[in-house]
Amino acid sequence: MDMEIPVIDLDGLNGDAAERTQTMARLHQACKDWGFFWVDSHGVDAALMEEVKRFVYGHYDDQLEDKFYASGLAKDLLQAAVPDPEDSNKPVSDQVDWESAYFIRHNPNNNVADFPEILPPTREVLDTYIAQMVSLAERLAECMSLNLGLDCARIKDTFAPPFVGTKFAMYPACPRPDLVWGLRAHTDAGGIILLLQDDVVGGLEFFRGDREWVPVGPTKGSRIFVNIGDQVEVISGGVYRSVLHRVAAGSEGRRLSVATFYNPGMDAVVAAPVTAVQLYPGAYRFGDYLDYYQGTKFADKAARFQAVKELFG
Repeated sequence: MDMEIPVIDLDGLNGDAAERTQTMARLHQACKDWGFFWVDSHGVDAALMEEVKRFVYGHYDDQLEDKFYASGLAKDLLQAAVPDPEDSNKPVSDQVDWESAYFIRHNPNNNVADFPEILPPTREVLDTYIAQMVSLAERLAECMSLNLGLDCARIKDTFAPPFVGTKFAMYPACPRPDLVWGLRAHTDAGGIILLLQDDVVGGLEFFRGDREWVPVGPTKGSRIFVNIGDQVEVISGGVYRSVLHRVAAGSEGRRLSVATFYNPGMDAVVAAPVTAVQLYPGAYRFGDYLDYYQGTKFADKAARFQAVKELFG
């Protein structure tokens, strides 16, 4: 199934007029019909991507694994793994996720100093990686703007100065994957999400339209996975849509996920085109949207848009 997910080779943007037109059309189709896709020839150094993955694995092993398995969630699931004749199938909770995760802000202010265990050489690796990821996000933003019939800098200018941050997550082997999700279904609040994910263990799933959950298989080669957030949906007036996605917990192996978010700045003003104000909010601060999103992340997106429209738009 994962082979059906569009793969966009961005090298086509560097070709002649016909090749560029074809690549832009394939990107537009992927954004419009899927909301998520793979990219090749993306400009992010493959060796750098491997360094980042090694850091995430090592940081989890050294700093997080013991704490995670000592958590109440892990203890409850480990206990649930032992047969209980009275109540062996009771879900632990639908309000938690089986993930070990932390978030580092990069722009406009960097908070890596909050993680003193991340040493200067690794910080330099992360800075270089993020700079390349931002360049990729900006290139995609330009292409999306043009494909939507907007000025090439529309999305970039709307986001400026952008908020850029990365969620580093590990989904450990779970003793009772039938009782909990790795991460519950949601759409992303922001703009363009770039995912460096596991090349061995799967679990990520996206909901395509009203059809079915589509599994996103392990990464092949040095591809990067891209998905669209709520703000691009608003700016496009619903031509491009953010898509529900989730992570299934697995009983074998552990899944790595490094998701970099290229979002509007907190004071950036986002607005739907006048032709779509029936469904989407008018002008609002992204920071206000994000505040509301924090409590409604796993709730219905359409209801969230309507509430933001009434509260801020």
